[in-house]
Amino acid sequence: MKTSSKVLVALGIIITVIGMLIFRNLHYINAVDGHAWTININGINSFPWITFTGGLLIVIGIIFYIASLEQKGKRYN
Repeated sequence: MKTSSKVLVALGIIITVIGMLIFRNLHYINAVDGHAWTININGINSFPWITFTGGLLIVIGIIFYIASLEQKGKRYN
């Protein structure tokens, strides 16, 4: 499981960097704000999904790595 967690973290870093390059000039308005501005949703370009997915893969890889660590001195190993 440690190899797959390292692969997930590396893949997440690569996807995050690619997402930051693609969504460099993205300007979007938060739809939750209570103002009278018009919300212009550009479909998939409204939110940096690639960067979000990369960060998600990094977190999943870290969770897999922590879960696969051996805990010595515990009753159930």
